[in-house]
Amino acid sequence: MKIIIFAHGKITKGPELELVSDYVTRFNKQFNNDFFTSLEISESAEAERKFNGKVAKMLDLRESTVLLDRNGEHYDSESFANFLTSLSEKGIKKTYFIIGGASGFPKQLALNAKKLLAVSKMVFPHKIARLILVEQLYRAKCIINRHPYHKA
Repeated sequence: MKIIIFAHGKITKGPELELVSDYVTRFNKQFNNDFFTSLEISESAEAERKFNGKVAKMLDLRESTVLLDRNGEHYDSESFANFLTSLSEKGIKKTYFIIGGASGFPKQLALNAKKLLAVSKMVFPHKIARLILVEQLYRAKCIINRHPYHKA
């Protein structure tokens, strides 16, 4: 399964970019024989309204689109790994995780989403939310493959 993070805004430089890049690289290199084929990040610097319009179209077309929203479900790392495994077992080829703009998603988008996922009850800058998501995706891959990275 290919995982694509579609995020509002861009990370152009700094420690967040380095860490995000490191986890994406780890994800894509580790365990080439498992059911996660790749992780990509697609960034959009368009105005939030245009970005949300693209998201609305994605929700209509894709069964495996997850919106990151503070009102979404809270998972621990093992539950998140189980969620990803269930998507793969359903034969889903691509899963999109969408990180919205500073205002979050309009209510109608959140209502149309098949899945809302909260990174935390706390609010983070989008750079940090993206970092947390890619780290948890890497951690999930390690949990599934019984790699010692996850020590819980």
